[in-house]
Amino acid sequence: MRSELAGFEIWAAVDLLDRECVQLRGGDPATARFRQRPEGAAERWLREGADGLHLIDLNAALGADASPNTEALERLLALCARHEKPAQIGGGLRSVEAVEGWLRRGAARAIVGTRAVREPGWLNALVERFPRRIVLAMDVRGGEVLVEGWRRGSGLAPARLLDALTEEIGAGVGRLAALLYTNVDREGTLQGLDPEPLSALCGRAPVPVLVAGGLRSIDDVLKAKALGARGVVLGTALYAGTLRLPELKEALTR
Repeated sequence: MRSELAGFEIWAAVDLLDRECVQLRGGDPATARFRQRPEGAAERWLREGADGLHLIDLNAALGADASPNTEALERLLALCARHEKPAQIGGGLRSVEAVEGWLRRGAARAIVGTRAVREPGWLNALVERFPRRIVLAMDVRGGEVLVEGWRRGSGLAPARLLDALTEEIGAGVGRLAALLYTNVDREGTLQGLDPEPLSALCGRAPVPVLVAGGLRSIDDVLKAKALGARGVVLGTALYAGTLRLPELKEALTR
């Protein structure tokens, strides 16, 4: 399955917690809502026009040693293959073996955060082995990049993290598939796009930037594109019905 899409990318989020597809507010498991079968949600978004699925194992992200979501994720990868659409997968991917395992099982991209932020050398080894197939998550709350399932701060702002990675691994940053900027303060709230931090990141990132968190409407997506984002990850807006994929696809072609 291809890891790069042509044009602006629309990824539909399917986040799994205890085998259910859920949406969280601010990354807090206690706020889980829109509980449903993962395959049903995924099938709908692919049929309605999503370019691919954004699959997150929340149990693994929160530190579970043995996630209950593995079989469901494998079925979702098979679904993507049937639709000939890519999937990017993340949540607790902190070893080369874990990343390679999901790429071999059909994921187009793997999303890494915690270990990549703390160990740039590990990230560099990943992108050398899997060029253009690794997405670096920049999950940001209060201007600080978070780690460990959004539970701890890294002490780094997005710009400082990008500078530090460039200093540490140089051209390795350019072998990433994308940066995924998530505004955790707005995640699951439908408060709309916060344009300033996204604009600042897009202006200095050497690779495509995907944006998530707070997106509510078609206008939010169009603003993100105008600011330089190469794609969006849509979650709560789809599940709450404030944004419809067919209408978004039409708006992006005007």
